[in-house]
Amino acid sequence: MGQLSDPFQQGEDDGLGITISGLPGEPDDLEPTDEPVDAVAADADVDGDTPRDDDTPRDDDEVVFDLDDWSEIERQAVGDRLRAAAIPHAWEGTSLSVAAVDEAPTENILDLVEGEAEPQLDGSRDQVAYDLSEWDEVQVAALVDELTGAAIAYAWDGDELYVYAEDEEATDDLFERVSNPDELDPQTDTGTAGADTLGEIFVAADRLQHGGDDNDGSLTMLEMAKSLDACSPPYGLPPGDWTRLCERVSSLADLLTEDTVDEDAVMEEARDLRTALRPYV
Repeated sequence: MGQLSDPFQQGEDDGLGITISGLPGEPDDLEPTDEPVDAVAADADVDGDTPRDDDTPRDDDEVVFDLDDWSEIERQAVGDRLRAAAIPHAWEGTSLSVAAVDEAPTENILDLVEGEAEPQLDGSRDQVAYDLSEWDEVQVAALVDELTGAAIAYAWDGDELYVYAEDEEATDDLFERVSNPDELDPQTDTGTAGADTLGEIFVAADRLQHGGDDNDGSLTMLEMAKSLDACSPPYGLPPGDWTRLCERVSSLADLLTEDTVDEDAVMEEARDLRTALRPYV
């Protein structure tokens, strides 16, 4: 299916005939500035200029992130995550503006989106390229989940996915699975269940951050600590992020089961967990 290829060239694989546009590139480190920008609708085209008050930072002090080197799909992903986290924001061209009070959670979201584009391969090893220019975002997301679950290293160059030549056969099998969704394991699609789980943890953490002795919050958190599987992240959630969230839940559960519960420590841990969950719920 794939062909041996130089990862820095744009070869085509006629055997696949599949694509999406604007896959993640390699954005430079973010450099926030203090210069304000005009408010622009977050869900407009990246280069659009239609203002929308509900997405505009409401704080006089603003922080601007220059995302000129990011791909359009990455900037769209940032906008989606900001809206999901209810963080007011605005675009001017490729510059993102948020209120100063939201700088830290925004940097966290940018790091998450940037991290999804970070995988790199060793250029000295033989690699195989797959042309995904005709694949839609859902298919690409499913394929990435399959590659991650199979511990197959990969990297992007434009619309081309690269894997090591030694992983070609296993990758071909994953392409077949994603191209034929009926062959995927039932547990692979955990979108709704995953969202429900994250929502429950978020609500419990919110209760506990306001009261370390909250009964409902404590019971839910203890139940979650027993049922969560750090090796099975919800659909669309990076495995590393899921592992860290599970560790936070476990740590909070440990505090709740102490002979003498330190309510202040519980509230602080719950607050940190809630903040970590905010981009996902």
